[in-house]
Amino acid sequence: MNYPVWEPFAANSLIIAFVAIIHVFVSHFAIGGGLYLVLAEIRARRKNDQEHLNYVRRHSKFFMLLTVVFGAATGVGIWITIGLIHPVGTKWLINNFVWGWATEWVAFFVEIAAIIIYYYGWQRLSPKVHLAVGWIYFIAAWASLFVINGIIGFMLTPGEWLLSGNFWDGFFNPTFWPSLFFRTFICLMLAGLYATLTVAKEKNIDLKTRIMRFNGLFIIVPMILLVPSGLWYYNALPASVTAAFVAGSTPMIATQIMIVAAAVLLLLSFLSNIIFPRHSGYISAGILLLLGLIAMGGFEWTREAIRKPFVIYDFLYSNNQLVTPTDYEKATLPRVTTGNRGRDLYLTNCRSCHTLSGYKSLSDRLAGLEEEHIANIIPRLQHYFGPMPPFGGDADDAKALASYLITIADPDPLTGDNSQSDENKAKIVFGRRCGGCHTLNGARPLGESFADMDGEEIAEIIGAIEDLADEMPPFTGSNEELRLLTEYLKGGGK
Repeated sequence: MNYPVWEPFAANSLIIAFVAIIHVFVSHFAIGGGLYLVLAEIRARRKNDQEHLNYVRRHSKFFMLLTVVFGAATGVGIWITIGLIHPVGTKWLINNFVWGWATEWVAFFVEIAAIIIYYYGWQRLSPKVHLAVGWIYFIAAWASLFVINGIIGFMLTPGEWLLSGNFWDGFFNPTFWPSLFFRTFICLMLAGLYATLTVAKEKNIDLKTRIMRFNGLFIIVPMILLVPSGLWYYNALPASVTAAFVAGSTPMIATQIMIVAAAVLLLLSFLSNIIFPRHSGYISAGILLLLGLIAMGGFEWTREAIRKPFVIYDFLYSNNQLVTPTDYEKATLPRVTTGNRGRDLYLTNCRSCHTLSGYKSLSDRLAGLEEEHIANIIPRLQHYFGPMPPFGGDADDAKALASYLITIADPDPLTGDNSQSDENKAKIVFGRRCGGCHTLNGARPLGESFADMDGEEIAEIIGAIEDLADEMPPFTGSNEELRLLTEYLKGGGK
């Protein structure tokens, strides 16, 4: 099946991440903010606090415009983006969860109607009816989260669905409940953060103090509850997923960013909202909101990173290739026709994660490699450190892709620069010939293996490296590269 070719200015994965994180930062507020409006209105009415009630009314306008207009627009943006970048994944999500999506769209329609009635009903509805409309909004919003959480969780942990194909097995997947609680607490936290921003300009200091402390509870209490629910979430992940959390890995870095941002947010929220609410303003509220965005972005980044190289874990790879496709599904995989077979293969197999020159660029990674070596490593990319799917083509496709990639490779850094020492050159050679799968003394180390060998023995092994394991391509470098690599490996790289 032919798909339109879309090669935007940035990496596909970055575009999805940008649109998705902005959307969830607003959509989660749309859920928690609904409960905030109801509870704040109840509190103001019980205390007969008209000033607080007037603030809630003003906040509801901000809430409606941000969630209904901007939130809905970015939600549509996600569908457009994933439809262009991951058409096969989008198809599977729709086919398997069409009634789930239909339920969510009904809930969203109720949300829109309820928040519009809620805002315009401040002077038109009785307090009892007005609060009832607010509760209807929150219930519909949380129902929307309930449905979408099941589908998002399915993408990471499909569980028994892989064997049964049953809707409910996929929906109530292993991470459904911990993720639902975790995201619900995020929703409440964001409600407090956004409300802190809207009250920052309040000139009535006493009113501001009351509202800031009320907002602080919405931030601090959910953040404390995020800890046990986060641990529950982590423990619900299968071992194959948690194996990605190793020192220096993208999931670990993203998790560390999330934890640090959340810890700073908790501390500053306590100081800004509880201890010194009178002195808080737009700057402090903006800092809190930014920290919330960073923390949530870290969580979403972690979730995406541990799912790689899959769109649907153990079922569909990020290059739209099914793990075990049927003949029919093979025939309907995305095809592009630009007139250049190698470029077509790049667009369908590489572009979902890589650019030619930019984010995760290929041009610098290919610098100094010959076409034969590129053709040899293409069928072996799934063994690299980075989570990459296997190549879906045959040997001829690998050669065609290699013939295109060699045209975009950067110049060889070992040529034309005589100022580099042999040591630096050797590190470059090791990086491009071995570094994709090995380190010298870290993960998959080679240092110990060569520690007691002389140069002749090492050169002999390198020359026949493809005979040791099918995962390793033959050495096709120059004699100078062989010399440099031999010297680098001799004595374990010491």
